[in-house]
Amino acid sequence: MCERLGLFMVTVVTTPRLTHKGQVFMFTRRPTGRIVRFTVPLVLLLALWGCGTRTEVPADRIILEPHADGNNQCGLYDTPLDKPLRVLVEGPHEKGKLGGKGGRRPATNVEVTFTIEDPETGARFEENGGTELTALTDAAGTATARLRLGSRPGDVTVLASAQTAQGLKSVRFRAVAGVTKIQSESEGPTGGAIDEVGLALVDPSGAPAEGVTVYFHVEGNSHKSAIKPRRGVTDGDGRATAAWKLGSETQQYYVVAEIVDERPGVPLEQRFRGRGIAFKAMAVDSRKMIITLFGGLAVFVFGMKLMSNGLQRMADRRLKAILNAMTRHRVLAVGVGAMLTAAIQSSSATTVMVVGFVNAGLLNLGQAVGVVFGANIGTTITAQIIAFKLNALAYPAIAIGLILASVARKQSIKAFGETILGFGLLFLGMMTMSAVLKPLRYSPEFQAWFQAFQCTPIDGMVPWKPALVCILIGTITTVVVQSSSATIGLVLALSAQGLLDFYTAVPIVLGDNIGTTITAQLAALGSNRNAKRAALAHTMFNVIGAGYMYLLLFLPWWGGKPLFLGFINSITPGDAFSSVPENLPRHIANAHTAFNIINCLLFIPLIGVMVRLCERLIPLKSTDQESAMEYLDEHLLGTPSLALEQAIREVAYMVRRSQKSAHEACAYFHGGGRELEENVLRREEIVDRLQTEISDYLVELSRRELLPEEAALIPILVHAVNDAERIGDLAEELIKLANQVKEQEVGFSPAAETDLRQLEELLEEQFEATYRALAEREYGDRKRLKRRQIREVAAAISESHVERLGSGGCDVRAGVVFLDYVAYLERIGDHLVAIAKRARKIVRITEN
Repeated sequence: MCERLGLFMVTVVTTPRLTHKGQVFMFTRRPTGRIVRFTVPLVLLLALWGCGTRTEVPADRIILEPHADGNNQCGLYDTPLDKPLRVLVEGPHEKGKLGGKGGRRPATNVEVTFTIEDPETGARFEENGGTELTALTDAAGTATARLRLGSRPGDVTVLASAQTAQGLKSVRFRAVAGVTKIQSESEGPTGGAIDEVGLALVDPSGAPAEGVTVYFHVEGNSHKSAIKPRRGVTDGDGRATAAWKLGSETQQYYVVAEIVDERPGVPLEQRFRGRGIAFKAMAVDSRKMIITLFGGLAVFVFGMKLMSNGLQRMADRRLKAILNAMTRHRVLAVGVGAMLTAAIQSSSATTVMVVGFVNAGLLNLGQAVGVVFGANIGTTITAQIIAFKLNALAYPAIAIGLILASVARKQSIKAFGETILGFGLLFLGMMTMSAVLKPLRYSPEFQAWFQAFQCTPIDGMVPWKPALVCILIGTITTVVVQSSSATIGLVLALSAQGLLDFYTAVPIVLGDNIGTTITAQLAALGSNRNAKRAALAHTMFNVIGAGYMYLLLFLPWWGGKPLFLGFINSITPGDAFSSVPENLPRHIANAHTAFNIINCLLFIPLIGVMVRLCERLIPLKSTDQESAMEYLDEHLLGTPSLALEQAIREVAYMVRRSQKSAHEACAYFHGGGRELEENVLRREEIVDRLQTEISDYLVELSRRELLPEEAALIPILVHAVNDAERIGDLAEELIKLANQVKEQEVGFSPAAETDLRQLEELLEEQFEATYRALAEREYGDRKRLKRRQIREVAAAISESHVERLGSGGCDVRAGVVFLDYVAYLERIGDHLVAIAKRARKIVRITEN
């Protein structure tokens, strides 16, 4: 491992440096001093931690190998058992670093003696043909022996012993000769039936053992589980079977078959003897489990959102002030991002807020990147909270939170009540998911499905394909549920029930970190380029981090465990690698936190490089650097009432620009010159910039002290701006449609031209009425602003055109273009109606 770390250090020191020359990137082999000064100590720390001198672990205990011990097998005479007998020898318990409890390491090269305690049965070991076998433990601390049954029916006992520091320690195996199980492990629906379960007995002569009595009974909580008949006698084939009805609850059920061999004339040594033979069956109510699981997940997500919203309301406007005031330095920005996300319990809310602030110019890209990095650390607090065993607080928290949220009049107390209520619902959801998943640890089908992407090491190495699949599963799950906390909650619930091990859970968590970036990407879709860059930086941060953490799965730690996983195990109480993992949810939560902290420490010196890279990947156009606003000025922000008045005029100006674009696009469609196309495309850039700059201005204005009626105008104006921008986009689509008409030389009939002119005139009237409502506060003829009128006319002329197509009065190609044109005009009308409705609200608010 030390050699690999040394190579890694050389690679870091000689990391290519991005330099700018002209318009291209140049790569040099010069080390970046700041990166080297920061990264080398971190790598040296890992090297010193992971490169300790390997010492032999003394044997301290011997146990049955938990996952494949080979115990309680049945088989025929003089045949080897299907599975080997397997024991695990471990060293003494070692303390973990940083206060962790640590765990036991496997003891290698320890002699384990397997002894057949009843050699009169004729059983022997396959390896040497004797009744005693000595085997050495391998790198995993396991020793195995293959047992061949003898010629005597009934139980065979094998003792496995090893010399330990505590003296000679041993464990026992049991096998049964002359018996074959029928339906040993089964699975079915609740209330269903297993038609045949039982035993097939064979005498030492090889003939079926006929006339042997077998008693069947259900053990444990039956939940109406039953087996009939309860007494059977082996038939001529030596078979004694019964029908097993499974219980009504999802759980594992047990039936025990007791053999009572009292056949007269059969020598005592040839009769079957021994303890009962157990059968297992898993009953699953799939429909109920799926509904309950998704119900628990829904309660968890709802509680998470409720708690987050309550915390945000408690923080109120101070969040914006803190964010704007404390992000002057990259390290401070990271700290603010972490604290802010931890406070509001939502990285999505923080990243969306950051994207909005960048879009409004409240944060520069460097500050935003730092805050986003910190948000990734802050969001891990959710997993840490979940990992605490606070289930007992769930119902009291729900009761107290509901009372406070319902009774309190003060908004801050209501918000506090919502926070407590969300906290309780979060744990109620976790309890529900854990309860429904708990029985699945015994389901053969469910376990077989999990084996498809299980990342447990094979021959000491984590399989690379399942690890990639787990990362993909974590990413997709988070993208679908739109909550990284929900994915983490599922992982913790599965791991708590033994369905996910540490090797498999961590790659899913890495994918979860990638999937959570989709929220910022969605928030940046309609934003300016700086906002898109911030979202890109968020994605790069998590993708690159998950990439190198994936590679660390193949770099060993002490005991051959993956480096990162071994490090987490050493600092966390309990042992995640033991046969029965201890404190596994806490290990996963710590892995989530440590990943983001380490990733952040590595990326802080690279913020400048990342900012420049994002600027290169999403370049700033010249049109983005110019202001398109006509009436707004930053100096007006000191007088919000006047600024709002000017903002309304600016929106009206934007609507007029969109109107002109739509008018010229229609003229170009009817055969106008190329200058009309150029005008529309150039004006579309202006309209896009207007949208960005007006929105930025309104966001800045919303941070000022406003009266309630003034604050109510902000979202109305923002929506009107967005609708006006969409009209500009539709005008651009009309230009593309017109070019298609010109290229294909499509012509329209006089009737079609008349219909289109009628719809265009109606739109023009609607434009004028909307503009007057905004610019002059004159609402005008409300009938012109109704959505139904536009749609009725559009539907009528579409039907007329279909009739012309049917009668052969119009070309088919022209018909398709005609209908597309009508659809675009109808959509423009819809956006106009939306603006007009908001204009009505603006008139009502400003007049009052």
